[in-house]
Amino acid sequence: MKLTPTQLEQYQNEGYTLVRGLIPRKEVAAVRARLMELLEDFPAWGERKMQVLDPSKYRNAKGQMIPVGVQLPAQEEEVFRAVADHPNLQAAMAQLLGGSVKRFTDQALIKNKDIEGQSFYHQDSYYWHINPELGCNCWIALDEVGKDAIALGILPGTHQSWTLTPHEQYFDDPKPCSASNGQPYQRWRIPFSQIDFSKEIMLPMSPGDGAFFTNFTWHRADPNRSGMHKCAYAIAYQRQ
Repeated sequence: MKLTPTQLEQYQNEGYTLVRGLIPRKEVAAVRARLMELLEDFPAWGERKMQVLDPSKYRNAKGQMIPVGVQLPAQEEEVFRAVADHPNLQAAMAQLLGGSVKRFTDQALIKNKDIEGQSFYHQDSYYWHINPELGCNCWIALDEVGKDAIALGILPGTHQSWTLTPHEQYFDDPKPCSASNGQPYQRWRIPFSQIDFSKEIMLPMSPGDGAFFTNFTWHRADPNRSGMHKCAYAIAYQRQ
């Protein structure tokens, strides 16, 4: 995997770049299929690593919790590791970060067809506290994504000061919960008053496409109004 000079320049100047066909479709299809299995049969290892819909309201046909997010799945199963450690992904990360890299974290996302849920503008380093320019996230589409179908929104150039914008806490609707205790949790977002949506870039993507962005780049995901489950796999690396 060799990034073009245009892609490298876009990442440096605008804080993101899109790589089409980053991961072969066969491998992303295997990850998506496994996520669909988790909706029907909650895994034995999942309680400590799953975010779920409110278990007091939402259960699958077996009476099990319904996952919306899976933390660190590459620690558990090879099907996830095959993508999280894919040579194409590692090569692209090394070029963008300018040196040897290692995987920092990973999270698989299931945007349920019956729940519109979205994410709001935020910076990943507000959660992760990786030093400026040393971390990069890759959001890999496992489905066709677009407007009203979980596409990423990016605000180009918001990384350039390498500072964290003050965030506010909020609850999603419906509230996601920790599978370990059933309690809802809050997330962080940049206040709407600070966002100029006229500068937003939306990124329609196909399965296997990867959107790379810095840990300081403002980004969000559109709601899922497609009528189908939509999935993505977010994998972060850092320079060693």
